[in-house]
Amino acid sequence: MDSPERKPSVTDYLAAAVLAYGVVYVWLQASQLWTPPWALSYLVYYAGSATSTYLVLRKTTRNQFPVALKSAAFSWVFTIACLIAFTRGNVAPFFKSLLALYLLGGVSASVVAMRERLRRARAEAG
Repeated sequence: MDSPERKPSVTDYLAAAVLAYGVVYVWLQASQLWTPPWALSYLVYYAGSATSTYLVLRKTTRNQFPVALKSAAFSWVFTIACLIAFTRGNVAPFFKSLLALYLLGGVSASVVAMRERLRRARAEAG
């Protein structure tokens, strides 16, 4: 018997956005103490997005890709809204790179979630 379709709620998206923002906030605070390489910063932002999006994707039974993009976009908007209060100057390049990293993290998480779901389906079928 097929299980009912599960979809993430607005609360799930908000929790993922807070987690993704938390990673960015903690990293920005830590980077004031020492100067990390820029590549490490990008990796941390990507990992924060991928992790938070993956947690949302665990709540869904199908359509992982659109859910991942929605989660990444929601997280980016939330992060930008929170960071605007703390930043001054021209931060548009940072926000653009953060969008790209969030979307990349979301797509990566959707691929992992889809592969995991298909592996479970194969194990149940055979």
